[in-house]
Amino acid sequence: MRFFMNLRDEALATIFFKRPTVFSKDSSKEQLAYCLGATLYMPATKPQIAQDLMSKKFLNVTSVVVDLEDAVGDLQVASALQNVYETLEVLAIALQYGEMKQEELPLLFIRVRHPAQLAQLTTMLGALQHLLTGYVFPKFSLDNADDYLTVLQAQRKKGYTLYGMPILETGDILYKEQRAHNLLMIRQKLLHHYDAILNIRIGTTDFSGLYGIRRTQQTSLYDIVVVRDCLADIFNVFGRSDYPFVMSGSVWEYFDATMEHNGQTGSVVTKQTVSATEGLIKEVQLDRLNGLIGKTVIHPTHTNIVNALHVVTHEEYLDALSIMEHERGTVGVQKSEYANKMNEMKPHYEWARKVLLRAEVYGVFHPQCQFNDLL
Repeated sequence: MRFFMNLRDEALATIFFKRPTVFSKDSSKEQLAYCLGATLYMPATKPQIAQDLMSKKFLNVTSVVVDLEDAVGDLQVASALQNVYETLEVLAIALQYGEMKQEELPLLFIRVRHPAQLAQLTTMLGALQHLLTGYVFPKFSLDNADDYLTVLQAQRKKGYTLYGMPILETGDILYKEQRAHNLLMIRQKLLHHYDAILNIRIGTTDFSGLYGIRRTQQTSLYDIVVVRDCLADIFNVFGRSDYPFVMSGSVWEYFDATMEHNGQTGSVVTKQTVSATEGLIKEVQLDRLNGLIGKTVIHPTHTNIVNALHVVTHEEYLDALSIMEHERGTVGVQKSEYANKMNEMKPHYEWARKVLLRAEVYGVFHPQCQFNDLL
C-alpha cells in the first residue's frame, strides 16, 4: 500500500517533491503507526466487504476497521462474527490463488465489543489472523486493560504480528476527579506492552454523549469545552517525548448531501447542498496542530481530505532536515531556509523527527503545491 494510489506517475511528479513510500503490515511499528491515515470503519454486518477490498472500491483507503461494537445491533452479533470469519476466508483464498496481492490489502483491524469477545474471536479465526494488522479495544479503561492486553500478547506469542489500538472514551476518563489518576495508570499498563500498541484512539462522540452534546458541521470537537479539557490531559499524558504514543483524531460524522426541506404542507420548499467539508478541514488542521496522526472516518469521501492534510509542506520538510542535520550541537539556532523563522535545534528536535516520519509516509509537496491539489 501507499497513499494516493489513484495518482499516476505524472501527477505524483507534479505534486510531490518527495513521493509517499510503500508500506505493509510488516513495516516497522514506528512507521506503521503513521500509515493508518483516514481509517475507514465498516459494520461487521456489511455484505461483500472482501469483494469491495478486492475490487479496490475504496482505492485510497489504507486502513479499515471492521466493527463488531457500536455498528452492530445486539441481535446481530452472531451473524456479524460469522461474516467476519467468511470475509477473511474469502481474502485468504484470493491471496492464495493470486486474485489479489498482499500489498494491495489495506491494514485490517477488527473492533471487538469486550475482552471476552476478543478471546472468542481469536480462537475462531486462528491462522486467518495473519491477514490482520490488529484489534481495536473500545471502552478501554483500568477495569478491562489487563484482560485486553493478555489476549493480545497470547496471540503475539503464537507468532501473529498483531497490534492493539485502545479507544479512550469512558466516563472514568472524562470526569475530572478521576481523570489524571486513570490516565497515568493506563499509560503505565500500556508502557509494559509498548511494542504491541500501534495507536491510541479517542472516542469524543462517546465523551460528548455523556453530556448530551453534539458538535455541528460548522464547529469542531475543540469547541466543546468539556471535551477539549479532557483532550488536553490525554495529549499531556500520552504525547510525552519519553515513549510517546501515536494518537489519532476522532471521527467526523458529517458528510456532504443534498437535502430536501419540506414545509408543513409536505411540499418541497427548496433544495440545498449542505457542505461538511469546511468543518472537516478545520478539525483535521486542529488535530494536526495538536500532534494527532490520522483520523477515524465513517464515509469514503473523507479519505482524501484527511490524507491530503497530512502531506508535509516543502517549508516544513526543509526546516525538519535542517534541525536534524544539526542535532549533534554544531549549531544551536539558525534562520530557516524560507528566512521567515528561527529553528532551535533542541526544542524543535522532536517536532522535526515526527515531520520526517510523516514525510516518509505521506510525502512532501512541491513548493507551489498544497492539499487542494490532491482533492
